[in-house]
Formats: sequence, structure tokens, C-alpha cells
Amino acid sequence: MKPVVTLYCIADEAGFRLLRGIGSEIEELLKADADAFDDVGYEFPKSGRNRAGRGDTSFGHETQTAAEIERPRLARHVIRALEAEWARATCDRIVVVAGPKMLGALRDAMPDALAKHVAADLAKDLSDVAAHDLYQHLQAVSKV
Repeated sequence: MKPVVTLYCIADEAGFRLLRGIGSEIEELLKADADAFDDVGYEFPKSGRNRAGRGDTSFGHETQTAAEIERPRLARHVIRALEAEWARATCDRIVVVAGPKMLGALRDAMPDALAKHVAADLAKDLSDVAAHDLYQHLQAVSKV
């Protein structure tokens, strides 16, 4: 029986990685930081917390933060890269992993033609986990 090859998309507000996995063997295919894209014009704080004094709120009324404006822009770049890798036809399924807000942006940006190949998604930030350590975090969704 042919092993299942999974294309992993791991993203956060600072960038993304695409990885290919066969069982516990996971290799990084592509890595890109948000600042590599001209239309993504902010530095995203890793914590995602609202910081006082940064113009995130005004007189008790919420305004859109830079994160809320720029997250969808980065998500479109992530999806374009994911589509390009998927088009190479070297993987059998897709697993998307990102923090809850970024995961939502990725879902919104993903076309139906690609979404039907997503076997699972995980609302968890694994962006800083090394490729060789990812399998232990992804075992539950990798057995889909």
C-alpha cells in the first residue's frame, strides 16, 4: 500500500511554512516571512495581544488593528503558495495548522477547489516548532 503524503501548511501572523510529511518524516519545503510581501505592511507582534498606546482603540470604540487589516493579506499569500505546491501533485491531502485567528483568515482565503483537499485543520500555533519535532504535535490530525 502506498503511504499517504501530507502537505502541511503551518502559519502565524509573522509568516508561514509548507512541509511534506510521510508518517513521522516531515521535511520543510518552503518558508516565508510576512515582511517578504510588499503589500503586508506591518510587523505583527508574536503575542497578538492588544497593546495600549498603539492606536488599537479610540475613545472606547474599537477600531481595526493592524493585525486585523494585514492578516487577510498575508493569508492570501499563504494560500497562493499552498495552491502552487498542491498543483505539483506530490501530496495526497492537506493539513492546515495556525492560531485561531490566522486559521480563520486562511479558511476565508481558501478557494473551494483547494478546501476540498484539506483533511484536517488544527487551531494551534506551531510556527516555532522544528520540522523534526512536529510529528508529535500532529499525530492526532495526521491519522485522518
